[in-house]
Amino acid sequence: MKLDRNINSTGRGKYGLVNNRKLLEIIVPPRVDGESNDASMVKLRRERQVRDAIDLLESLGILDWGLAGTDSEFFVIKLRDAYAGGALHTYASYAVRDGQVEYGRDVMELAKRSGESHPNCKKPD
Repeated sequence: MKLDRNINSTGRGKYGLVNNRKLLEIIVPPRVDGESNDASMVKLRRERQVRDAIDLLESLGILDWGLAGTDSEFFVIKLRDAYAGGALHTYASYAVRDGQVEYGRDVMELAKRSGESHPNCKKPD
């Protein structure tokens, strides 16, 4: 087994990310005193478009929120996360121990570029 991003023609992995903080800025925009009607209408149209897109992705089973306690609960670690290196290294070693050597090597390559080795390393926020 290999990482999806290493076997498909797009270079993308199995999943993509939605930045929920940015999403909320659009679907629950802050009120601005003195904002023009045109500016308000632009915000409302954009909010509706995003809500429609979310509804479509959810209805097709494409969007998974990974809610706590569900069978698809998840925890995402970006490579730039200061703590990612250790987590990925351990994950890779477990994969190799389980006989998934190629997959473990793929994850180890991620580990080598993550955490303190990542050029944009930062503590999680």
